Amino acid sequence: MSDNQDLLALCAGDSLRIRAIYQQHAAPIQRWVEANNGSAADAQDLFQDGLMAIYDRYCGADVQFNSSFGALLFGICKRKWFDRLKEKNREAVVRKVEEERYNDEDDPGLESEAATQELHKQETLTKTFALLSTQCQELLTLLGKGVASEQIAEQLGLAANAVYQSKHRCMGRWKELFAQQFKS
Repeated sequence: MSDNQDLLALCAGDSLRIRAIYQQHAAPIQRWVEANNGSAADAQDLFQDGLMAIYDRYCGADVQFNSSFGALLFGICKRKWFDRLKEKNREAVVRKVEEERYNDEDDPGLESEAATQELHKQETLTKTFALLSTQCQELLTLLGKGVASEQIAEQLGLAANAVYQSKHRCMGRWKELFAQQFKS
């Protein structure tokens, strides 16, 4: 059959010639779909959709058909398959996000566990802060209140440039104590 005859047979609903179109073009499309994450059933659906797209575009309209019927059908099926894969991927991403969201929301144990963990962290910070030297405690408290470094230096009897060095030394010690205490 010629390409025009294939198109005319499709438009006319000639079942004998449409079977010939299936025999000629379905197998290559099925192999391609199966090679691209699809099944035989997917390929059959895709082939039907491809034929319907050709029917809708070229039958009943005064459109010139100047392409190979097989190439046109394969191109339409290929484009439709890639669209379906994109849609499946979007659905999988949405499903995963929704599943994670509902799993997190529906499990009150997770919230309770997170709250317990945060409480333990705060208690450990308070306990380890008390283990710092008095000067470190005063320095960090004043810095936390937003007191200027010149005032802190004057109040604690430090050189002006020593405030930030002392701050980093005190913070390092506090982090070290916290790491030791929080693990246990």
